[in-house]
Amino acid sequence: MSVFSRALAVLAIVATPMLLAAPVAATELVITFGGDVNFARSGQTPQPNRVNKFGVHTLDSLTEVVATEWDGDINFVNAETVVADQNGAPQYGKAFVFRSHPDQFRYLMDLGVNAYSLANNHAFDHGRKGLADTYNFFKKAERSYGPMLFSGVGTSATAFKPKVVTIKGVRVAMSAVSFGSGSFSPTPNQVGMAYLFSPSQYEQVLQGLKAVTADIKLLSVHYGTENYTGLNPGQAALYRRAIDEAGVNLVIGHHPHVVRGVEVSPEKDAAIFYSLGNLLFIGGAQKDTHSLGLDYGLLGKAYFSVKGGKAHLNALEAVPFKGVHLKPVRPPAYRAKATIDHLNGLSRRSVGDVAAQFKITTPSAPRGLACYGGPYGPRAKRLCCAEEKSLHCQLPDLM
Repeated sequence: MSVFSRALAVLAIVATPMLLAAPVAATELVITFGGDVNFARSGQTPQPNRVNKFGVHTLDSLTEVVATEWDGDINFVNAETVVADQNGAPQYGKAFVFRSHPDQFRYLMDLGVNAYSLANNHAFDHGRKGLADTYNFFKKAERSYGPMLFSGVGTSATAFKPKVVTIKGVRVAMSAVSFGSGSFSPTPNQVGMAYLFSPSQYEQVLQGLKAVTADIKLLSVHYGTENYTGLNPGQAALYRRAIDEAGVNLVIGHHPHVVRGVEVSPEKDAAIFYSLGNLLFIGGAQKDTHSLGLDYGLLGKAYFSVKGGKAHLNALEAVPFKGVHLKPVRPPAYRAKATIDHLNGLSRRSVGDVAAQFKITTPSAPRGLACYGGPYGPRAKRLCCAEEKSLHCQLPDLM
């Protein structure tokens, strides 16, 4: 009998009383998250059930591949647009002004997307009216679709506080902030946006996340030099504050329109995706012909097990997509593998020893997987135990 087998036998004997005592099971919560989404080009009048770009497309045709990945308990995107059925006060001084039709976002909700960052540099493309229309749309949609996370826009009483929902008995809190001048800041009577660099606003957001009672905490941050894969000066320290000061488990970054590195802190059950790039960004330029690392968007997945108010990060996945300017599709296998290798190297160059390192799985459609130990939930166990031999994989599930 091998040393590993003897250890299993001993642990199985020790575990028997625990099994008889029927320990309280942990709950697995899976979060999927992608970057920038909108449904119309700059200045274009959006249509409720189609997209006009290089032809006319149904929403079904544009989402047929990416929708198969929205299988989390929470499915997040950054709503890089005003969501309203009419124009507000278009900010024509901006190079790009976006508006999407409410029915287009209802379509995403029908597919299971139930978490949205509203804080970004296109939230105010139609002035205060556009901000208010977007916020009111999501408030009304929640009454039809059930518990939903949407953050970063509201009055001064709500914009800086995390939105909290309970899913599968797990309390999840989310806040969102964006870079910007602060000119559309919230007031007591006007809907505005939470800014990353306006005096005290980020501190208010962090304090709100620190104070809230939640099992898992999320922060969406819209920031970073466009089309640059490195980190901006001070960016790592800025994002790490959310983990260190507010107990955030997952920081979700976007805005650069390209993917940046990934950082993980297993001892704090936390991770930072510095930029996911685009996901379903009709208003964006085609990137498919760009060089490796600049030609794709990333969809992330985080697997948590939650027990006694404590979330344990079991695993992360990194799923690359091409065609994120119109119709997200999986890259060819050779390109997907090269993309994950590039992401691993980029992460090491960006944050050093705390970089997430993804093992390439699924040869026919490569994706990245990083496992951080059990006890695993059922979905994380299927993924991680196919790649590792560990006590958490061999023993009966004690969750």
